[in-house]
This record gives sequence, structure tokens and C-alpha cells, in this order.
Amino acid sequence: MRCVNHRNISKSMIRHLTQNNLLLLAYNELPPEEHVRMLGEVSANEELLEEYNQLLEDIAILSPISYSPQATSVQIILEESCSSSSLEMI
Repeated sequence: MRCVNHRNISKSMIRHLTQNNLLLLAYNELPPEEHVRMLGEVSANEELLEEYNQLLEDIAILSPISYSPQATSVQIILEESCSSSSLEMI
């Protein structure tokens, strides 16, 4: 992912953006016209731009990390879920 440079855009465009909005922007989960508009708003606000760039860095660091349970743990859970407890027999 790449960082965005600060641009001189009209302050009247800026609205209140939440962290959720920044995540949607960072993950390209917005319609193209909304993406462009929001990117402009972020670029025009130094604090938002800093937070957005930090999100991009965090995503780049965390993206390759994945966790999976051990096969034996999954097997134990499946076995336990299939066995009846004494309370179910009442």
C-alpha cells in the first residue's frame, strides 16, 4: 500500500470521518466516486492523513499474519460437541 501526500483541497469539503470510514477507504471497500471524494478529504486534513497512513502501515504489517487452531484442538472440540452431557439426558 502506498501513502498519500498532503494536497491543498477546500476545507468546505471536509466532513466528520470515523475510523470505520478510514478502514473502508484503506481496504478499497467504497464505490469509486466515494473513494475518490473521501481520499480528497483525508488528504486535505493533516490529522486524518496521518491516521490513514498509519492504518495503511498497520495493514501492511498485519496482512501476512494468520492463525489456525491445532488439528488436535479442533478434533477435541468436535468430539466434545458430539457427546451428550448428563444434563441433556434429563
